[in-house]
Amino acid sequence: MSKTATRPIASSGPTTEAQGELQPARRARVVAVANQKGGVGKTTTAQALGTALADMGDRVLLIDLDPQASLTISLGYNPAEMTQTIYNVMCEYTTQEAPATSQAVIAIDDHLSLIPSNRSLSAAEIMLLQRMRREYVLADALEPILGAYDWIFLDCPPSLSILTVNALACADSCIVPVHPEPLVTAAVESFFELIFNVRRSRLNPRLTVAGIILTRVDPRPTLDREVIEQFTESLRGQVPILGSVRNSVRVREASAQRIPLTRYRPAAEAASAYRQIAEDLRVTSR
Repeated sequence: MSKTATRPIASSGPTTEAQGELQPARRARVVAVANQKGGVGKTTTAQALGTALADMGDRVLLIDLDPQASLTISLGYNPAEMTQTIYNVMCEYTTQEAPATSQAVIAIDDHLSLIPSNRSLSAAEIMLLQRMRREYVLADALEPILGAYDWIFLDCPPSLSILTVNALACADSCIVPVHPEPLVTAAVESFFELIFNVRRSRLNPRLTVAGIILTRVDPRPTLDREVIEQFTESLRGQVPILGSVRNSVRVREASAQRIPLTRYRPAAEAASAYRQIAEDLRVTSR
């Protein structure tokens, strides 16, 4: 299935009028879904949580920050046909005073939108390294549209790149999908070190870790159970486990059909797990 049509989303102003009085406009909560390791379910997590929240009535924007464009593809769009992507948004910001960010937004339905990606984003590393305030290009480009959404999910690339740093520099919080496997603790600690450095260097002192989601979990093998127990124990009192998503053929089927997991098989166990996590995020964000 190929989708190319876009519908720009207008940004909201700094205030809204309620009962004759000006009230501060609500700002989107920006969540980076990140892990430097590939194959842990970042795209599925960003897509499933975003879609679940949209189905609850929240206004959600998904942003594909991966040159592989997995999120764009998973929602049924052909990256090669995308003429306005997150790369265009970031490039335009570096050359124009007011980036036309909303022009890259694809309205999937009344509550769910996407800024897509394609292979051109791989050139962002070179482009950003030549810019002043290179860590804040994404944050500055998104600023005009923050009032138009309740949630913005950033699907980060599987690397500790300048794109990932841009995501962490503008995010309110970070969700880390983790596939339980041997040596997983060391890999996650390495990523947490990056988050600590982003805070310590004042790139984003407000950044928090919302928690970890265990993905592709199979509790049957003894080794997997032991890894999960050891990993959970190592995080006790430090970072919350938001939930676990069991390994499921429904996840692969939804990806193959290019339909969001929570809409492909709403009653599936994996879909229900993500919906529960989304509900919990909604509660804690109030």
